[in-house]
Amino acid sequence: MPFRINYRLTFLLLFALQSAPILSNAQEKQVHRLNEHFYPIADKDSLSYAYKAIVVKLTDSTSIERIFNLNNQIVKVTRYGNNAQGNFPEEHIETYGTDGVLISKKIKNQNNGYFHATYYSEGEAMGEVLYQGSNNYEIQEAESGEIIHMEHNPFEPQPLYDKKGWEKIMIKNLSYPVSARRRGEQGTVIIGIYVNEFGERTAPLVVNPDKVSESLAEEALRVVNKYEGEITPATTHEGNTVDAWLYIPIRFMLD
Repeated sequence: MPFRINYRLTFLLLFALQSAPILSNAQEKQVHRLNEHFYPIADKDSLSYAYKAIVVKLTDSTSIERIFNLNNQIVKVTRYGNNAQGNFPEEHIETYGTDGVLISKKIKNQNNGYFHATYYSEGEAMGEVLYQGSNNYEIQEAESGEIIHMEHNPFEPQPLYDKKGWEKIMIKNLSYPVSARRRGEQGTVIIGIYVNEFGERTAPLVVNPDKVSESLAEEALRVVNKYEGEITPATTHEGNTVDAWLYIPIRFMLD
């Protein structure tokens, strides 16, 4: 059965058809070392080195980031710029498997996180997802064409946890470190927890240590370790549980 795309998905897909700017030798290029979570690391950190990002600045508002693994295979390409009308900044993201085959295409609004994505398997579309915020995912599978609504994205499986219980712990326990406040330190700490297919989880860790101060990272870890609620393993669109990382952002912002 041919894959049917409803009008809302078609409307968003049109934004992906814009042609990319042509590169020139005069454009600025930066190279960054990344960890397995795609966050920058220090040049001296050889243990965490998993990917290399090459960022080319095209104009003041547009750039392209290409990420390679240590075997120099492309794994992700992101084009940053404004949408066709120039109303908001957006990302055009393509991800690839280790065999170089396309896995997904995504158009993401950087202001609110809304996105439209198409997912592939061996070159064939498996389905599309339209995310409209508040855990509202509109799913359309390629085989049936049926549109359903879910609270998670089955094509990007991630573990699930009790968000209300987590929010209560945050409200009750999270505080701004005095030393960080005095130094004017702020930022978002990303905590990663690895959960295997059986629901067993590792101790939480900070996956973006080079982007936040040590005191903020320590406070975020302290609070996360108070969470004793259940974390269920990630489930694919086929209903299989898989190993996956759960990422929890904790934002520290001064008044």
